Amino acid sequence: WLARLSHWGVGACRADDMGLGKTVQALAVILTRASQGPSLVVAPASVCINWFSETARFAPTLNVFQYAGKERESILSSLGSFDLLICSYGMIQQEGVAEALKKINWQTVVLDEAQAVKNMSTKRSQAVMSLQAGFRMITTGTPIENHLGELWNLFRFLNPGLLGSLESFNRRFAIPIEKNSDRAAKVRLKKMISPFLLRRMKRDVLEELPEKTEITLHVELSGKEKAFYEALRLNAIEKISGEKGLNTGQKHLLILAEIM
Repeated sequence: WLARLSHWGVGACRADDMGLGKTVQALAVILTRASQGPSLVVAPASVCINWFSETARFAPTLNVFQYAGKERESILSSLGSFDLLICSYGMIQQEGVAEALKKINWQTVVLDEAQAVKNMSTKRSQAVMSLQAGFRMITTGTPIENHLGELWNLFRFLNPGLLGSLESFNRRFAIPIEKNSDRAAKVRLKKMISPFLLRRMKRDVLEELPEKTEITLHVELSGKEKAFYEALRLNAIEKISGEKGLNTGQKHLLILAEIM
């Protein structure tokens, strides 16, 4: 599905629930286009390290670089085929970064956790809109969190002009749907975006998922840890013992609250 849309030259949104393989799917389509030039992934800082590990595991032929530090300019100037650059949303909104990144003709640009750019007025949203790419993809489990304007902004990145101007979109879809629950408007909007958005819920693929595995590990405290824990316990008992009007169960709960 992603490869077909990339061949057509239109953007795609993978809106699966968390844990159903959006990162691996993104890497797969990046690989199909990697020989033609570099690719870019923009993600939350907390997720960037996951892209490094997943790329090493599933797409080891890609050369992964982090857009950070003093070497940023030299990294950009040397990017080529099979190179993948990882940039955080925090970084891309810094002064001069978007200007540098938009000068490169990326083969593929992926916005991971794309709800981060749902607000059109933010610096990060303005930054990603300026990127040049042969194929644009977003991954997000929540394409709409608060209102339909967020969906409009995501599609402004994916397929500019598809949903018209914001004023037109509000008049045709957002106001009728959100204020009047207009079913006909919902159907029209769904027809427009469904070719470019694929969403799966965990309940849809339960039979394909592996059995849940639980592993219980018992960890013994060291001598110093036991002494420290006992000191905390005795201190909590001494503190709680002065409380009046509490039964034994309530005192135990307070003790647990103190030492946790």
